[in-house]
Amino acid sequence: MATETNIQQFVHKLEEGGWVKRVKFAVIVSAVLFNINLWFFRDAGFRGLNHEKSIEQAQISREINRGNGFTTKMIRPAALWLFEKNLGRFPENAQPDIFHAPLNPYINAGVFRVADTFNDFLKKQSVKRPGLIPLTYDKVMTTKELIYTYDKFVAAVQVLFFLLAVLVVYSTARRLFDDTLAAFVACLLLICERFWEFSMSGLPQMLMLFLFSLAVYCLVRAIENQEALTSPTAWLSTAAVCFSLLALTHGISIWIFLGALVFCAFFFRPLGIHVAIMLVIFVAIYSPWLLRNYLVCGSPQGLGWYSGLHILRGTEASLMRGLEVSLSDLSPLTFRSKVQSQTIEQMGSIYQFLGQSLLAPAFFIALLHLFKRPVTSHFRWAILSMWLFAVLGMSVFGLADRHGLQANDLHVLFIPMMVSYGLAFVLVMWSRLEINIRLVRLAFLTSLFVLSSLPFIDNFLQMMRGPGIRVQWPPYVPPYIAIMNTWTKENEVITSDMPWAVAWYADRKSLWLPKTIQDFITLNDYKSLKGSIIGLYLTPVSGNRAFLSDIVKGEYSEWAPFILRNVTAREFPLKVSTVMPIDNECIFYADRDRWTVRED
Repeated sequence: MATETNIQQFVHKLEEGGWVKRVKFAVIVSAVLFNINLWFFRDAGFRGLNHEKSIEQAQISREINRGNGFTTKMIRPAALWLFEKNLGRFPENAQPDIFHAPLNPYINAGVFRVADTFNDFLKKQSVKRPGLIPLTYDKVMTTKELIYTYDKFVAAVQVLFFLLAVLVVYSTARRLFDDTLAAFVACLLLICERFWEFSMSGLPQMLMLFLFSLAVYCLVRAIENQEALTSPTAWLSTAAVCFSLLALTHGISIWIFLGALVFCAFFFRPLGIHVAIMLVIFVAIYSPWLLRNYLVCGSPQGLGWYSGLHILRGTEASLMRGLEVSLSDLSPLTFRSKVQSQTIEQMGSIYQFLGQSLLAPAFFIALLHLFKRPVTSHFRWAILSMWLFAVLGMSVFGLADRHGLQANDLHVLFIPMMVSYGLAFVLVMWSRLEINIRLVRLAFLTSLFVLSSLPFIDNFLQMMRGPGIRVQWPPYVPPYIAIMNTWTKENEVITSDMPWAVAWYADRKSLWLPKTIQDFITLNDYKSLKGSIIGLYLTPVSGNRAFLSDIVKGEYSEWAPFILRNVTAREFPLKVSTVMPIDNECIFYADRDRWTVRED
């Protein structure tokens, strides 16, 4: 009898007593540790950075860490055109980056600085104590390692911001709903594969998710104050700071801020005052970056806004590879057509953009449900307003590949709140069925959890099968890119179809493959880059494209002989070549034989 009583007490504590929070905490911590182990400490997990924008931002961070400021070793021909157009000259020394937003590179640079300081300390200790084997690393990628250590730092920073964002979302969901739903949402986010994919890619979306989650929390608190007839100004001002930092992480997120302003203009009283305050704060924080861009290139918005010509003037890559960006022959009709087609494509892939979570799309149905809490009911319209403006912004600037990770993806920021509302709505509908069998209710919740985590489960099973290729191939094989560092000198330039990787792993200035051979020869003959262009590195980035539409007749047509390795024009300055791994799919053209080891 005593044993039965103890069991009942244990079950009561587990379900309703003091152990509830402990169990929730243990489950969430276990999920976090499991995911970190899965993605970081298994051969089939992290394989290095895999997105060109994240790799490019990483090499900017390294330049900041070296004391070179916000500069880049990746050279866009379009950037050279903008410098020439506005300033009448190219930068004499290091080229300022005028494409990316600054916050994420500066944060990564800070992490690099801390890690390097500790690394130098360990190396000094190893000299004093020869028996000590320090866990040190090389600051420049070498051919002895598969994954660059700094790649791990970049991904780890994004994982950290993701976990911090989950904590903020948990706090927000508690205020909007209750503890149980907030814990369930936190677990759903931790097993949402899309968040982990963005974290491992090194793209700044998880930093953006954290800042957006903070802004959302502040907006919820402001609505609470409005409902309590107290001033929401402090919380709205804090939200404006968060939106400003979000814009300094990725300029396209300004569209989200516009959506927030529209909601605030209609909801908060007196009309217009709070919107004006938020605008003043935003401009005060964001305008120094515009001033910096104006000083370095003569254009406040820099080069990034030209990516809005994507589709209208070909791909973003073809735009950036040109020595001129033409704005002629652009009409409102063609621009409207682009926005329309991009919006339709987003809606057609909305389930994938929302992390393939079963509950996120239910948010749109939840808009028809009147929640009991006024704050919860009001805030769904704020989410809708911000999301609609985000969709418009993504349609204006374009999404390059709807089937992969997108540098311009803003949908991912809305997944947590949409999942929260979707889950709340589904649970309300379930309660109206009045099915009071605990086992059935548990089975229902479990099915929601499993169906929402199917992509994660599938990826987990793939990891369990074996390591496979341990690098991001194609097109990246970091050791074979790093070897070009030993073939070249600091003042020499390599042109490539993936210059971001050459700048990052080979630590050399790399010119994005110009659109025409004549552009290449012009830049080389006039020494426009303050260094000789001694190499041409071609990879699957161009080689794996459609033969006719892209290589022979498309944007790489000028370079087709080089891509197809059928070069006969000996007047071209790069006259020798060598094929490179993997499976000889890469090739390096050079001014002379730089790879043969010669004995002194």
